[in-house]
Amino acid sequence: MPRFLIAKKYFVSFILGMTVFLGANSLSQAHEIRPALLEFNLSSSQPDTLDLTLDMTAEIFLSGMDARQLSDTDESDKSAEYDSYRERDAAWLATEMQAQWPRLAEQIFIENGGAKLSLLLEKIEVEQEIDTAQIRQTKIRFKAAAIDILQPVTFSWAPSLGSLIVRQATGDSPSARDTLYAVYLSPGERSDGVNLTGATQISFADIIYRYLHSGFVHIIPLGLDHILFVLGLFLFSLSGRVLFYQISLFTLAHTLTLALSSLGIVRISAQIVEPLIALSIAYVAIETIWAKGRFNLQRALLIIGFGLLHGMGFASVLADFGLPDAQFIPALISFNIGVEIGQLAIIAPLYILMRWLRPPARFYRMIVQIPASVVIASIGLYWTAERLGWWPI
Repeated sequence: MPRFLIAKKYFVSFILGMTVFLGANSLSQAHEIRPALLEFNLSSSQPDTLDLTLDMTAEIFLSGMDARQLSDTDESDKSAEYDSYRERDAAWLATEMQAQWPRLAEQIFIENGGAKLSLLLEKIEVEQEIDTAQIRQTKIRFKAAAIDILQPVTFSWAPSLGSLIVRQATGDSPSARDTLYAVYLSPGERSDGVNLTGATQISFADIIYRYLHSGFVHIIPLGLDHILFVLGLFLFSLSGRVLFYQISLFTLAHTLTLALSSLGIVRISAQIVEPLIALSIAYVAIETIWAKGRFNLQRALLIIGFGLLHGMGFASVLADFGLPDAQFIPALISFNIGVEIGQLAIIAPLYILMRWLRPPARFYRMIVQIPASVVIASIGLYWTAERLGWWPI
């Protein structure tokens, strides 16, 4: 190939990648929509009272955003309002949430014996000194009183507030807690009836369904970083055998650390894991450009190493969901299968398309492989800098 064509190819790829890199504010974690977490337990001092803590992104509620179909706040017509609340300091936001508590309480449905319980606000804490690239969490502590502990309690909230994780845990510290009940609720979904006098019995089929769903949604639509990594593996080669080797190694590796992390055997801070996950995305994409589809032992070992990292990332999400102690193994396996189904939902259609089109190797490399890899590498580098606090937002 003439040198000027090679130079042109890399120049176009570089410009495309830098465009994405410099415009990547829309991919900032501050705009990601995550499920809220509602944790509850019987009060130790008042036996007929529930102590509850809601950990949520208050700016979504205050802006009036409908989060049920969104994965990113920039997708909403209320994104400008959301950004304006993001610019307010923590003290102002706490005061505003206290004023808006009656409106929020009307949208939280905690029912006992078929009757909606009244909710009494205790305290609002807004995360302080948070980097503007990160989601700012607001913790709301409140009570639900005059409950009949012999009757089950159900939980839900308004669909517009998005997904909700509901968890019942005992113990004073995270390391000493026993999770009696945990569930991921889609927008508007209602929880099971929770037994307050002991562990709630959830059917095996329900555990399988709920954790399959939780694993899947962590990939689609919530796992953009994992999607980009898997796309980086896909772009490496048109060979189905090479793709099978890569996906298998990645799956085995992240399954191992997901299990070890969930069992508490391996724990690494998310402040270390998240930047490394972003760097792994960039590295895999860059190597795709230079390796030219040659799969070797070095590539295999790198994928295993990166898979171990991604497994720790999955584990941090699963830690938020919580694993009920009585059904730990089926819940863990179901979550992992859900993750795999999500990955296959991304890869399988692309592989089928490429098998059908059968593009010439040179055409595939110039038009698809290199430009797409540059874009993915650029986003990975941006996220690495962002998660390390090196990139001003």
